Amino acid sequence: MSGTIKFFHPEETFVYQVDKSFCKVVYLRKKNCLVLEIESTESLDHLAEDSLQNEFPKVVFSVDDFPIDVENKKKLPGKIYEIPESTVEVEDEEGEVEEVFYTNLSVNEDDFEINNNELKFDTSKSGKLHLVWTGEVEDFTEETDELIRFEVKCSLIDKKIELREESFHEA
Repeated sequence: MSGTIKFFHPEETFVYQVDKSFCKVVYLRKKNCLVLEIESTESLDHLAEDSLQNEFPKVVFSVDDFPIDVENKKKLPGKIYEIPESTVEVEDEEGEVEEVFYTNLSVNEDDFEINNNELKFDTSKSGKLHLVWTGEVEDFTEETDELIRFEVKCSLIDKKIELREESFHEA
């Protein structure tokens, strides 16, 4: 997997390598919606012993059920989506208002809201779907309302799952 995740914290810039990513366009509530997840490795070998980042070995970004104007991910290149707020209130078919979480950051099993998101999709020279995602997240190091800028750059690669026939034979 290729890509980096950077947090521009006032004390130091945190840099993570992307380990896994998942991107799909799904049809939900009569709309095409983006579902996206980007997970970092847990490798901290590149850090100084006293680095603040050592306390946060892994991060996972996600976008869930965000309405978009394309019906499949092959049409994402060239698109830019802005998600100003992590959560919105949406009225369902019965007229009930529910809170929908579009964006999220998971760090050390805690969830943080991500705001002022901009997702830019493009195609790399090798033809792979590429994403640059910028925004601001609550300060997860101090758990304050202060916002930290971040930037994610990664390729969203489809991995084919190969099933071996012998896996299905009973022993």
